Amino acid sequence: MKEIRLNARVRTESGKQNLHKIRKQGEIPGVLYGHKAEPVHLAIVEHDFWTILHHATSEHLILSIDIEGLDEDNILTLVKDVQHHPVSGNVLHVDFQRIAKDETIKVGVHVLLTGIPKGVKDFGGILDHGIREVMISTTPVMIPEALEMDVSALLVGDSVRVSDMVTQYPDIEFLDDDSIQVAHVSIPKKLEVAEDLEAEEAAEGEEGDAAPAEGEEAAAEGEES
Repeated sequence: MKEIRLNARVRTESGKQNLHKIRKQGEIPGVLYGHKAEPVHLAIVEHDFWTILHHATSEHLILSIDIEGLDEDNILTLVKDVQHHPVSGNVLHVDFQRIAKDETIKVGVHVLLTGIPKGVKDFGGILDHGIREVMISTTPVMIPEALEMDVSALLVGDSVRVSDMVTQYPDIEFLDDDSIQVAHVSIPKKLEVAEDLEAEEAAEGEEGDAAPAEGEEAAAEGEES
């Protein structure tokens, strides 16, 4: 994963009113922590951070931060958490974790599905994308931009799971459960409805065959009497 540069400043303001003021002037509050150093409260330019997010496949980015007001340059960080407003989607706060280039870290990597499944192209199936990011353990310099999975051979009902990614990328340590679904080709909706109707009709037919006719019931009652 390539290293991206970001500028920030040390934030001395605190309290809800000051945080609101920071956001109003086009900045995002954040915090830098890790490596047993004291947490540093930051303010970053909202436009700069949004530009980076816009071109990224994941919010778990490796950023080199230059912080105005701190006697330390090019601090290597992992974007650990991005808090969004539930309605507007605006970034409310960002957590940065200090890291080293030779340090093993846990990070999310984007899953990129390639190809058109045979079950979609030839049989009208629907490709359902499961998890779009997998957690791996590696060093910052070895983090891939994305992990590609070719889904061209999938038929209706077929799936790709994390276990398949483990097989394809044996040199990567995956942290998610092997059974988690990454992609699945589901049955076409129209065909699903038709099969449900056929099943209902078959069930009704079986019930009709099992029920005695009115004449038979009368005859049975007469024999009993």
